[in-house]
Amino acid sequence: MIKIDCIYYQGCKPCKFHKEDGRLCGNCKDYHKIEKKILIIKLGALGDVLRTTSILPSLTKKYPNSVITWVVNKNALSLLQNNTYIYRKYVVEENYLEFILNEEFDVGICLDAEPLSATILSLAKCNEKMGFIADSSGRVIPVNKEAEEWYLMGLNDDLKNKNRKTYQKIISEICKLDKELERPQIFLNSESKRFAQVFFNTNNLRRYKRIIGINTGGGRRWLLKKWTVENYIKLIKLLKNNCPHVGIMLFGGPEEIKFNRRIIKDAGNLIVNAGCNNKILEFSGLINLTDIFITPDSLGMNISIALNKTTIVIVGPTSPWELDLFGNGVVIYNSDMECIGCYREKCDKKVNCMNSIEPEKVLNAIKRYL
Repeated sequence: MIKIDCIYYQGCKPCKFHKEDGRLCGNCKDYHKIEKKILIIKLGALGDVLRTTSILPSLTKKYPNSVITWVVNKNALSLLQNNTYIYRKYVVEENYLEFILNEEFDVGICLDAEPLSATILSLAKCNEKMGFIADSSGRVIPVNKEAEEWYLMGLNDDLKNKNRKTYQKIISEICKLDKELERPQIFLNSESKRFAQVFFNTNNLRRYKRIIGINTGGGRRWLLKKWTVENYIKLIKLLKNNCPHVGIMLFGGPEEIKFNRRIIKDAGNLIVNAGCNNKILEFSGLINLTDIFITPDSLGMNISIALNKTTIVIVGPTSPWELDLFGNGVVIYNSDMECIGCYREKCDKKVNCMNSIEPEKVLNAIKRYL
């Protein structure tokens, strides 16, 4: 008898236990029946994909013996690799729709209020749907009442600004989860660990008592997410003067090459350059070398949180109240400015929410954790 409802059943080849010792389905002690099938559609952005993994432990507790299928953009796939909560991953840029249209799911969840994601959930056969779907005109609408609040915040910046719930709290409500959410998960593979170890040895980082990472990356959408070059340079110099035993690693992405070059030109002898062209898991492996990670609201922030690093977040145009550091770090913002969390892509104010955050304030936060 072949037990096709077992989590280890593959159909096209023997399961791993048959390969190991030749056992058959009928008397297999590792038979694991699938009770529920859950579909998650969260395509991007990178940081949002990672922080959405917070729901996985609670989902599996609510639906015991379930398997989770996740549909994601190709550039975010590595963020989900080796995550034991996820049974299958389908990539939008590859063949995936055939599988989604053929299969039946018990629960379907779409947390992207955007057309492609919502349309995928609309097409999927699910007994229960949560989050967002697309109607017959292709318009995105909430599919359950718990998603209405997040939906309205996406359309109204004033409502978004008034929100005091964390992102994790919001998505847990959409998914009807009553369990406390855990931090996001990211799993480093052997290659990324070796990459980080080589970097550690090459730069003789063992000579430092503590390593502080400074990340300048802030994504493309909100240009003001980034702190200023001048403030980064001043912070680096203050750190070296006040804490000479610490090493400082400078991080960024491809978009920060020129930005970081200006920092290196002025403070290059005080820092170790982590580079701006690392792959996501390489980037994560390097973050894992740090004890404290200073960053804007970004992918780097979410990786730092997932790795349980002390995370100091400098925030301005996006909401400081939506960020959950899970008890290990602090969010720094200028509370004197009424426009905090405005979500404007550009700002013409000479003194704004980011350049008004003094390096001394960030230094004091670092000292508390050192």
